[in-house]
Amino acid sequence: MTNNDTFAKRLIQRRAEQGYSQEELSKISGIAAAQISRYEAGRNKPRANIIAKLAETLEVPFNWLAYGDESELISLQNKKGEHWHWLYLEPNLRAFMENKAKKAGISLEEELINALSSHYKIKNNP
Repeated sequence: MTNNDTFAKRLIQRRAEQGYSQEELSKISGIAAAQISRYEAGRNKPRANIIAKLAETLEVPFNWLAYGDESELISLQNKKGEHWHWLYLEPNLRAFMENKAKKAGISLEEELINALSSHYKIKNNP
């Protein structure tokens, strides 16, 4: 997630990353699909409580969705060092994972990729 210059662009980007249609996002968030369409078109600007609902549903920090602040996001990279995926962790989980990475002598990003890889292998190879 790059620091897109508008709320509308960030909303469109994250909805697409999550694989949601406007209708699906509407059902999950409780915000009317027509209203989501107006936000994405830049015709309406949501109030803070609506941004909070969307941020929670889309699993991103409020400050990123509202203002483009990326400080709470973690960039995971592929083996070529290219950006692969943005990840947001709740503060307690982030602290836990940072501590685990420190004990293992690796970066937080490496620990997260290891955890995600293990989860994927277990989930797909029961």
